[in-house]
Amino acid sequence: MFSMNRTKIISLLKRHKNFLNKPLREREKIIWGIMRDSKAVIETKLTTIARNYYNMARAVSNEIHYNKMFTRLRIEESMILTGYIQPIHSVEDLILEFFYNRFPKYTIILFSGKKNKTYMISPKQISDDLNRLKVIKYTIKKDYLIGSSSLKPKKVISIISPILAKHNSINPLLDNEFDSKELFESFYESQFIKSRENLRLFNQNMPRKYQKKKDMKIERSFRTKTIDKFIKKF
Repeated sequence: MFSMNRTKIISLLKRHKNFLNKPLREREKIIWGIMRDSKAVIETKLTTIARNYYNMARAVSNEIHYNKMFTRLRIEESMILTGYIQPIHSVEDLILEFFYNRFPKYTIILFSGKKNKTYMISPKQISDDLNRLKVIKYTIKKDYLIGSSSLKPKKVISIISPILAKHNSINPLLDNEFDSKELFESFYESQFIKSRENLRLFNQNMPRKYQKKKDMKIERSFRTKTIDKFIKKF
């Protein structure tokens, strides 16, 4: 059963589109009201207001989960990974951090279709070069930076690639004999374990509404078969 504590509800609520569109004073009032109310009331949705805020937080959580699971990354030059997302809430930084934790040392660039903006995460060593260019706004967190730009992904890639080449110690695979694109594709292929083959479970976990989504070719297929080839078996 889906459940969240009050701290989590507040954290996700602050990212909701409707919440961010409210004046600052009203947002502060909402947060203060949640903190003032009983923790049990908020977490068990005993009032209409509490239920509304809980559902808003849940909508943000669902969007984060969807984009983590169904964003297909492609490898570009200079160890750059690109992808396409469509969140309506302010969750881009969480999605970027998720993929950066999975693929450290890579620069990840995601284009948000609904916001028409490009978001990126990269090792912080390139911050000085970005600062001189002044075309990508960014903030530094720990050992990486997160930025955004109104430029299209291809333009951002053309800007970032020479900088990454300059700092090639960030990406140790750049100068060896391996084809990084081939290695990246092999990563996905290696996830299949023959002893765990279960067509029925695969069909159950691949909802029909996702079968026509962009960049879902790998998710729609089971080894070398597409879902349509074996769906009639059940």
